[in-house]
Amino acid sequence: GAAADPTVGRFMPPDAAGPGDIAFLTDPKYAAAMKTTKASVVVIREKDVAGVWGEEAPSQTLVLTSNPYAFFAYASQVFFPVKREPGVRPGAVVEAGAEVDPTATIESNAVVKAGAKIGARVVVGAGSVIGEDAVVGEDTVIHPNVVLGSETQVGRRCVLQPGCVIGGDGFGFAPFLGEWVKIPQIGRVVLGDDVEVGANTTIDRGALEDTVVGEGTKLDNQIQLGHNDRIGRHCVMAACVGIAGSTEVGDHTMVGGAAMVNGHIKIPAGSAIGPATAITGWGPEACQRTGFFPAMEGKEFQLTAAMVARLPAMRREVKALERRIAELETLIRKGEA
Repeated sequence: GAAADPTVGRFMPPDAAGPGDIAFLTDPKYAAAMKTTKASVVVIREKDVAGVWGEEAPSQTLVLTSNPYAFFAYASQVFFPVKREPGVRPGAVVEAGAEVDPTATIESNAVVKAGAKIGARVVVGAGSVIGEDAVVGEDTVIHPNVVLGSETQVGRRCVLQPGCVIGGDGFGFAPFLGEWVKIPQIGRVVLGDDVEVGANTTIDRGALEDTVVGEGTKLDNQIQLGHNDRIGRHCVMAACVGIAGSTEVGDHTMVGGAAMVNGHIKIPAGSAIGPATAITGWGPEACQRTGFFPAMEGKEFQLTAAMVARLPAMRREVKALERRIAELETLIRKGEA
């Protein structure tokens, strides 16, 4: 029978797990592998137990939960906590007027500028720069080579992956006599609690008002958010998404990889955008929108592209044929009369 209190140390797929491991079931297609797993502990929904073992008594210890994947996420944080060794490392620079909590970690070659405030248990990775008057909330982890522009506000328990830039200038220029005149960007970036920002993602500071990312939102790598964007709570965006300035994205919106979103539009809460989709506007209702041209065999794509290019002309031809048919029908009716 199962041990009353097994000792475990890592998660593994059911077919590769051994003693001391935990396996979890989220997809019924892995039920057979789960039945024969050598894992010491199995995380599973109660309604799936009979489908795996039938009337048999499983040899593993079971953890019953409504969401095994979420259990895996929370338990993994316990297994792999962030290592924190409080203090300012040699080579780090903390300017006069900056406030660094004594429990925070400032790694080598990091710079904390005057007026910045670093909260309890924060980690500022090697080579990162925390700008003037920026504020970083407690338990936030800033990985190496991150830049926070001046006055950037970062909430509690955020994670900023390597190379991201939060609070660089927004893209603001006024046309004048064939040239472009820079508009100073004096707004801030404000990140809520529990926000994650992926590697090399950039979030521009506002022109006048703030650029805002709501609590719990997760941004993948190489995303660009333009100035004055307002991203809601608990949104998720995959890699390479680009959102132009002054766009509002409602709470719990999902955006697929490489989607492009126009500026000055409002996307309702609970919406979804498919991958590689271009959004130029939106109606009042939440919905799922996807629009892209999937890859095709070369010659087939060339033929299809040529047909698409002819659509305006074909539409004119169809309209002319419709008018001609209507005229002929009128003549026929007159003749019959």
